[in-house]
Amino acid sequence: MSPFRSRTRVVAASALLAGGAAWAGTLVTDRRRVGDDPARDALAHELVGRPLQVRAGDGTPLRVRVFGPEGAPTVVLVHGWTCALEFWTLQIQALMGELRVVAYDLRGHGGSAPSSGGDYSIEAYRDDLESVLRAAVPEGERAVLVGHSLGAMTIVAWAAEHQDELVARVSAVGLFSTGVGDLISSSLILPAPGIGPRVQQEIGQLFLGSRAPIPKRTTPISSRVVRYVALCGAASPATVAFCERMVLSCPRDVRANTGSTISRVELLDGLDAIDVPTIVLVGKADRLTPPVHAERMTPRLSHLLEMVELPDVGHMAPVEAPERTTRAIRDLVAAGGGAAAPASEVPPARAAG
Repeated sequence: MSPFRSRTRVVAASALLAGGAAWAGTLVTDRRRVGDDPARDALAHELVGRPLQVRAGDGTPLRVRVFGPEGAPTVVLVHGWTCALEFWTLQIQALMGELRVVAYDLRGHGGSAPSSGGDYSIEAYRDDLESVLRAAVPEGERAVLVGHSLGAMTIVAWAAEHQDELVARVSAVGLFSTGVGDLISSSLILPAPGIGPRVQQEIGQLFLGSRAPIPKRTTPISSRVVRYVALCGAASPATVAFCERMVLSCPRDVRANTGSTISRVELLDGLDAIDVPTIVLVGKADRLTPPVHAERMTPRLSHLLEMVELPDVGHMAPVEAPERTTRAIRDLVAAGGGAAAPASEVPPARAAG
């Protein structure tokens, strides 16, 4: 072997060792920061709710949990893409002493079974919500519906399908960190000025519907990608780690098929069906569904209570700004006639409407 090739191999081996050491060091530092984060304990709290057996219309078993006293006003929480009902843990912990909180995993997410027919369309998610409402909301009671991201899209799709009975079954609606159409052109994840709307649409659909494998365990890269895409720079280490674990646990086909659905959603007209008190909430630093979506939605809502824009908050508002998100849910319950509202004061956010 020539001296040059020998030196090249030594340099390459040294670089690999140095890179591995840096990777390991970053992982240790990240874990220490998560462990030192005051938010960690509340996010790690084990939720123990009452299980409710629910099957979707196509037979898919759904994981549903009920928290809080029977007889109290019912709030139904619908999480978003690649998450699970634990996404609402801080709201559930805060509200379960005063409200009857129902949370469930979307099909293929968390503990719910994969779609029995491979259907992850917005219509499938819409019909799953109907199955949960019929099973979980006492007859004659009006529930508050609160959705985050895809969960909010699901509520809008459900409202459009059940417009004639919505007021009789729903007392108020929360649409948090979401959009109802044209999601790709407004996204700030892959800014590509000058490429043209058609190419941008194709790139966005490829990104959201990607089947590329992702690691099953946290890595220095995955945590930073999740922070960039879904949260903001101010999010605490434990908050990022909490969201990262949910994203990494979502099955690849569920992530891809649902992402493809989201990339094509057009539900603006469905907002016309929501004729009950509504709060729209968005993080000012949300890259996935930036505030422009909230601004498009609010004129279509006939009973808008407020549009809340949260500074220094990304797409994951319920975990990035838990107190303000919880307050919005209490306000919805009060507006729907179910009491609740006051609670500890939190810093005001910009509200409009």
